[in-house]
Amino acid sequence: MADNAGDGMEGTDVLYIWKIPIDRAYVKSLVGVLKIVVAIISLIAFICCASGRSIHCDHAYSSTYNFFEFVSISCFLTIVALWFFFVLTADKRVFFKVVPWRLVELIYLAVYALFYLIGFIVIAAQACGKDSNKAAAAFGFFALAGICAHGYFTFKEWREGRTQAATTTTNTSAPQPHPPAELRISGFPTY
Repeated sequence: MADNAGDGMEGTDVLYIWKIPIDRAYVKSLVGVLKIVVAIISLIAFICCASGRSIHCDHAYSSTYNFFEFVSISCFLTIVALWFFFVLTADKRVFFKVVPWRLVELIYLAVYALFYLIGFIVIAAQACGKDSNKAAAAFGFFALAGICAHGYFTFKEWREGRTQAATTTTNTSAPQPHPPAELRISGFPTY
């Protein structure tokens, strides 16, 4: 382990393992835990849908199953990649600081919420009598609920960050008004 002096992360809970920073506060945060929960549920949904494939059902509903598998596995991969991105504090590096990461998260969460909404409804309607497809639809619904919760808390963080940034810039850059001439005390400078 090493200290984090000089890397710009003095106020965070960062642990260094083999000189790799790991943000323990993000791992323990509600958003970090929700990411892992949604990723696990998405992986389970993918496995349920993939195990329910058969020649009989694929002939009629292959596009439905392919779409749901695409949504669930791409959601899993995206969330795991972004979780590692935030845990390894890559968002705090100089190159990535210009990107509004909370806004990026809100956009991909909205896209996956829409995809999961379509996917779990369609696979529930075309389950082909397979219990695994019904389970995939149920896990798709749970993933949608987790994505919506994740989106809500990410939106709150994004909004709080914007209001804090707005108050800091207005407090530091706004010029202080001078008192009216009749309230000035002679001999004392006005700033």
